[in-house]
Amino acid sequence: MPVHERYKQFQKDQRQFFDELIAEDWITYQSEEWDYTRKFEVKQLFRHIKPARILDVGCGVGFHDVVMAEYPFVEHVDAFDYSEQSVVRANREYSHLKINRFVADFISFKVEQPYDMVISFQVFEHLAEPEKYLAFCVDACCKGGVVGICTPNRLRFDNRLLIRNGQPPVLVDVMHFREYTAKEIYRMGRQFGLKPSGWFGHTLYLSSSWASSWSAKWNYRQRTQMGYLFPHIAHVMCVLLRKG
Repeated sequence: MPVHERYKQFQKDQRQFFDELIAEDWITYQSEEWDYTRKFEVKQLFRHIKPARILDVGCGVGFHDVVMAEYPFVEHVDAFDYSEQSVVRANREYSHLKINRFVADFISFKVEQPYDMVISFQVFEHLAEPEKYLAFCVDACCKGGVVGICTPNRLRFDNRLLIRNGQPPVLVDVMHFREYTAKEIYRMGRQFGLKPSGWFGHTLYLSSSWASSWSAKWNYRQRTQMGYLFPHIAHVMCVLLRKG
């Protein structure tokens, strides 16, 4: 039985879920489309900031780490995840001289030297206590540095249609505690002294009958670009907040 089918309800501590997912369903992480979108995320992210020292929180399989480390202005990437199997697999599949990965939880991790950028990819939506995460990011980020949150856009196209029809928006995954809009993340960040510093979206899925036949003609590169052109209805958004 696939791992996702064994977990039908949200769990606050998901390390066992991800340990099993990595160990048993690694093939689900291998996708030409997924690789393209992850490279696209980093490319657009680095249009806003060119960090020398990066902390990747919840690094998962570590693909983003290697993409970031290959940029010449990046000097070092620290990356951690509380899933031990994720870190083991990341070090095996995506090693790099600039990257140091380790098993840790942001609740207990102690920052020795602040980073230019603290980033998370598809992590924020899993957190039952996102305020604690933002507090950690503030402590981990240097003055003038950026906190980046790449997460599903709650008001993506499909959810906007549901809301328009009087239905509640749906979550992308049962393991998501909550999904957000950029404005909601900005509002939360201001409570910790973080200022809005731009955002972008990518990847557009159109499921309605009149639109799906039109979007079916797109390849994954076009789908990614369309989400970038229309970020308010894109599937994924990356929200940037700067520490004053």
